[in-house]
Amino acid sequence: MGPSEEYVQRRDARQSRVAHYEKVHIGLGNVRLLLAIVVVILAWAAFRAHSLSAWWLAFPVVAFAGIASCHSRVLRSRELAERAAAFYETGLARVEDRWAGSGETGDRFDDPHHVYAGDLDLFGKGSLFQLLSTSRTRMGEDTLAAWLLSPSPVERIGERHVAVEELSDQLDLREDLAVLGEAVGVGVNPAALLKWAESPNQMKPLGLRWLAPLLAALAISAAAAWAGWGTATPLVLVVVLEAVITYKLKKPLEEVVHETEHAFRDLDLLSGVLTRVEAHRFQAPRLQALQQELLSSGVPASQAIARLRTLVDLINSRHNVAVRLLDAPLMYSVQVAFAAERWRRAHGGALRMWVDAIGQMEVLLSLATYRFEHPADPFPEFSDGAASFDGEELGHPLVPAGTCVCNDVKICGPTRVLLVSGSNMSGKSTLLRAIGINVVLAMAGAQV
Repeated sequence: MGPSEEYVQRRDARQSRVAHYEKVHIGLGNVRLLLAIVVVILAWAAFRAHSLSAWWLAFPVVAFAGIASCHSRVLRSRELAERAAAFYETGLARVEDRWAGSGETGDRFDDPHHVYAGDLDLFGKGSLFQLLSTSRTRMGEDTLAAWLLSPSPVERIGERHVAVEELSDQLDLREDLAVLGEAVGVGVNPAALLKWAESPNQMKPLGLRWLAPLLAALAISAAAAWAGWGTATPLVLVVVLEAVITYKLKKPLEEVVHETEHAFRDLDLLSGVLTRVEAHRFQAPRLQALQQELLSSGVPASQAIARLRTLVDLINSRHNVAVRLLDAPLMYSVQVAFAAERWRRAHGGALRMWVDAIGQMEVLLSLATYRFEHPADPFPEFSDGAASFDGEELGHPLVPAGTCVCNDVKICGPTRVLLVSGSNMSGKSTLLRAIGINVVLAMAGAQV
């Protein structure tokens, strides 16, 4: 089965799921409406007519809550099916040369002073980057741009060929990654992430991280004593001591909490990507090496990021009214700040390795997608000795297949210079760009 047929079959199957979940969604919505009406009737009977016990309200209320939870899961499943259908529709557009103008353009990598990026349309609308990139994270995009902007060692290119060949038919893996996260598109900002992870800890002395929970426990005990014996003095003394310590820590506390709030977005997407990559079985040595890098002190990167996501949720909950009232006596902000720095001390040094590994994995998956969608295109062969270029039926990857004219180009042996001549609009520039952009693909580890 060719890539078009595979994409159509999978897209139609996902669209069938969408239709199924839509029917379930409508049905559950009607049931919830019916239960709401039942609750109103029972409430009237219990509180106005006094003809029924109020305990009867418990049954429809519990049923409503259970159906609401189920309804939420159905809506999430429908959304994931819609994303999966869109994923295969996008792939079909690439196969049918309808892709130009859709997807990330990579404009932020465009350097007008680069030796070849502008001439070869590496970035921008209808660019090579837009054709290749299927990354969900910015580190994937950063890595792809780096591979396109500078040649890689031949040994590493060979490793990539093996990895891309293995990943080319892993459609389930690529689909799973495509539907992750709360929103579609590219997420995770590695620059802010790394800046926070590699910054020195601010909360000192470290002994306070043990004192803070102790004082919180004393505050709870003092509050219980006040409620039981009517004496508020112990609670006042503990809270005053806590306030003094919190004031002393105000500057480092603000820095830690502010940095954490602004450095981490889309952590659920990053955690999901890590979890899926860690769970997959790879055979290619390069893929296994990247997977092995997703560890820190024996802890999988996905688990560490999930813990960090929980910490960020706790920090963000400081804005909750109830938490604000309890912040001082429980030293809530101080404790979560120490917890964040404890995470940074344990895993901050490994984060750059995780980011780099995920970036490389995403680029290999992008090249694998290109491999799957262009099965007739070969991997280039590299030879030792003098510089040479020998291309048979060489075409431009950005020109639609229906209008692309392929040429044999050979610059090796006694032929050291190629003179291209012809009339205006005869394809001279396109031929030269085809040579250049295929060299870029070859040196990045892709097909040509």
